[in-house]
Amino acid sequence: MNEIDRLLNALTNPVFVRKKFKKIKRTFRKRNDRKYDEGAGAVMDEVTQSEYFLSASSLNDHYISKCLSKRIESGLTTISSKESFICSQKEWHNYIRNHLSEYPNQLVEFGHSTGMIVNTITNDFIDYTVNSNLVEVKLFGSKEYVQKMYHQLGEVFDVATCYIEWVHGSNGESVTIPLLPEKLPISEMYPFLDDETIEQYYNRFLESSASILLLIGPPGTGKTTFIRGLLHHAGKNAIVTYDDKILDSDYIFARFIEDDMNVMVIEDADNFLKSRADGNTMMHRFLNVGDGLISTKGKKLIFSTNLPSVNDVDDALIRPGRCFDIVNFENYNKEQAVTLSEKLGLRFTLKETGDTYSLAEIFHQQKNTNPKQKRKMGFI
Repeated sequence: MNEIDRLLNALTNPVFVRKKFKKIKRTFRKRNDRKYDEGAGAVMDEVTQSEYFLSASSLNDHYISKCLSKRIESGLTTISSKESFICSQKEWHNYIRNHLSEYPNQLVEFGHSTGMIVNTITNDFIDYTVNSNLVEVKLFGSKEYVQKMYHQLGEVFDVATCYIEWVHGSNGESVTIPLLPEKLPISEMYPFLDDETIEQYYNRFLESSASILLLIGPPGTGKTTFIRGLLHHAGKNAIVTYDDKILDSDYIFARFIEDDMNVMVIEDADNFLKSRADGNTMMHRFLNVGDGLISTKGKKLIFSTNLPSVNDVDDALIRPGRCFDIVNFENYNKEQAVTLSEKLGLRFTLKETGDTYSLAEIFHQQKNTNPKQKRKMGFI
């Protein structure tokens, strides 16, 4: 493997970095025709005037630094803006090819899921990361450029106001799922609110010092819809996992505290909420993160469970000050079901058996739905 191959591997392969990075640095220090900058981790070839960047970070980070340096050297003021848009990898790359091909010499891509678009004349640029259904875009440049590009992207893609990061692997593998503004809750879905609107309830929880909210009720009674509405109302991002092995480690909790995720959602948490006296070894983590030794100001934990009674939940989790509220979700009686159906514009159909109705049943009774409006890019 030649030196160029080693450098490329060092830039793209973390395992290679750990094993070979020190050896590469020693090699360059011995070369008389190379200058090694210990602080910057860069090597300048004095013969060819080529610069080699030695770092475990991404190639994008290096080019961002280079572009910003050029703007500073040129005396340009730089505005930076970060936004997430709802689209797939295919939609994003089609957009790049179809809308930015007028500047072919200014397009720089480093991979299928990450890359940059650089205007080498003005030194304005875009850094992006794409997963299966979301693109995170960072705009750098003049105020006019940033505003223009944000408007241009907003004309084509929906802005992802909030999203869920679903952690599914023990090593932190995750997917980011945008929450679409569809099927959001209304106050009539939750009779327990009495004279309070659902927005007022959300605000009380978000503004409270208590970090935990517990939702109890049978399946189909609107617990997930309630959580989705809270995230949309507050513009909060959430982290979620359904793997008990992941929750049984400290990794996801440390990540929740450190990252910019505001909410951790634990759905179907029946086994996680039982008393420690019954062998629940996971509860102490929730207690520490919820209101324990670790400070998590502004962070919220929301649990949903199908347990039949709050008596099945560990007492420490629901103590006043730590738990904001215990919300009991139930089926609607006929009068409530009729009122909600009318509010939603759905036809109410009387059941042949039984006198209560779940939220899922009310939505399911809608036989003829209007087709979804076609979107410009087929958003998820």
